[in-house]
Amino acid sequence: MVVEHWFDFACPSSYVAQDRNRILREGGLEVVAHAIRLHPEIRPGGKPAGPSYDFLAREAEAAGLPLRRPARRPTTRPALAAHEWLNSTRPRVAQRFAESVFTAYFAHGHDVASVDLLATLAEAAGGSGARLRTALADGTAYEALDRSERQARANGVTGTPTWNVLGQSVSGLRPRAWFRDLTTVLRPTG
Repeated sequence: MVVEHWFDFACPSSYVAQDRNRILREGGLEVVAHAIRLHPEIRPGGKPAGPSYDFLAREAEAAGLPLRRPARRPTTRPALAAHEWLNSTRPRVAQRFAESVFTAYFAHGHDVASVDLLATLAEAAGGSGARLRTALADGTAYEALDRSERQARANGVTGTPTWNVLGQSVSGLRPRAWFRDLTTVLRPTG
């Protein structure tokens, strides 16, 4: 059973959704993550971050994820493109890369638009930082992001996080119990 998941690195609900994806994976489901820019209008340099994180701070704490309220929301286009480029050939590396980008931004406040940071995180995840730099420079990575965003539109995805389960979209951060219940219903039988 495959569950499609769309996220944006600057979305705090997508950050907490990593925990929900972990629940799905532990329940025997395959989660295929896809990037989509929640705010494509954000340009290099970012913009001031949004309102209070109280609800998300509680959810992140329950999931064991550190959460700092960032001062600025960066453009996530380079990071999302890097993820999709990695995802096209090395999904496990892309998963580890995504986790490290989320941690870099939400736990440590790093600028996830930095190609230097992305290359370092790709290397740490088991990929090639040099090849990632090339893919970002020649546009190959951005083409992968464009494909992912077209797929999101075709599936009716308008926000993050969104999961597509059995052809139905589930948008927004749901309680942990909802995902545990879902794995019980969808658990593969063997």
